[in-house]
Amino acid sequence: MFEFNNGDRVFKYLTNGGAFLTAGRIPNVMTISWGMTGVLWGRKVFAVPVRASRYTDVKLGAANEFTVSVPFDKLGRELAFCGSHSGRDCDKFHETNLMPVKAREVDTYVIGGCDYYFECKVIAKMAMGAEIADEFPQLYPTGDLHTIYFGNIVAEYAK
Repeated sequence: MFEFNNGDRVFKYLTNGGAFLTAGRIPNVMTISWGMTGVLWGRKVFAVPVRASRYTDVKLGAANEFTVSVPFDKLGRELAFCGSHSGRDCDKFHETNLMPVKAREVDTYVIGGCDYYFECKVIAKMAMGAEIADEFPQLYPTGDLHTIYFGNIVAEYAK
């Protein structure tokens, strides 16, 4: 049996405030407010959608590992900044004073000061088909679709 600790609380903050997705040995961080956990292929997974145009997509494609750091009801300014600026153009850690902390099990970082963490190794990725843009045109006005990264959760813990 698989257990997901603090699931309700994690997803409350993920969908109502955001969480930090981090990838890369030289890390990039972005804000996510979509994602899901579950069991696929007999493994506990965290699935995160990342638009193909995002710098994080490049980082994820190269590293095949990521973390999700969930702040419970804090770091709103930092989440807003990381969700509206690209790591291609600025150093988000410098601009926000976020503290990257070496992850326990994967070769990237978590965000210090958050309340809950997931560390994941990518086991599959799936490009969204164009039909999703037809179903949700307000989310894809330019056709910039997501790739869904399925990460095997190799560590899950509270601060």
